[in-house]
Amino acid sequence: MNPVAAAELRTLVLRAQDGEVEAFERLVDLTQGRLFRTAFMLLGDRQDAEDTVQESLLLAWRRLHMLEKPDAFGGWLTRICVRRATDLGRQRARRATDVTATEDLEKLPYAAGAAPAAYGTAASGTTGATAYGTSPEHTAIVDAQLGALTRVLGSIDPDLRACWVLREIDGLTYDEIARTLAITEPTVRGRLARARSLIIRRMDEWR
Repeated sequence: MNPVAAAELRTLVLRAQDGEVEAFERLVDLTQGRLFRTAFMLLGDRQDAEDTVQESLLLAWRRLHMLEKPDAFGGWLTRICVRRATDLGRQRARRATDVTATEDLEKLPYAAGAAPAAYGTAASGTTGATAYGTSPEHTAIVDAQLGALTRVLGSIDPDLRACWVLREIDGLTYDEIARTLAITEPTVRGRLARARSLIIRRMDEWR
C-alpha cells in the first residue's frame, strides 16, 4: 500500500472509531472486494463467501474500538474474515460448487501479482483471459483451470488451504500468515509445502 493510501486508511479508521458511520462505509468499500476474494477461495461457494464477509464486517464494526493500532486495520480485518471462513469450512458439509458457472470466478477481484495461474507461486498479476489472450479458446482454458483450482482447493484440509490462499492469493508474508492464523512461522512453512504439493499433484491429475 502506498503512503497516501495508508494515510487515508488510518484516517478513516480513526474517524470510524469515533463513531462516524460514513468513514466505516468507506473502509468497507476499500476492503470488501479483497475480503470476498479470500473468503471465496477458502470456501468455494459464493453465498458462503458473501455471508462470511458481511459477518466479518459487522463484527469489525462492533469491535473497532478494541483496535489499538489503526495502521493494523487491514491485517486485523483479514484475521477476522479468515477465522470465520475456516470455522465455517470445518462446521459445514461443503456444498457442491458449480464450477461451470465461471462468472463467480471471473468476478474475483485479484490484486496485482495475486492471480492463481501458478499453483506453487503467485502469478504475474493478469486475470482471467488476459493471461492468455481474449479468444474464446483461451478464455475457456482459463475458466477450466480456475474451476479445477477451486475444486482442488476444496479437496484439501482447511488449514492447508488457508495458508495457501493467504500466501498465493493475498500475497501475505510468512510472518503475516502466522499472525493471522495464530500459528508459528515453521508451521506456516510446513502447511504451505504440503498444500503446494497436493495442489500441484491434483492439478496434474486434472490435466
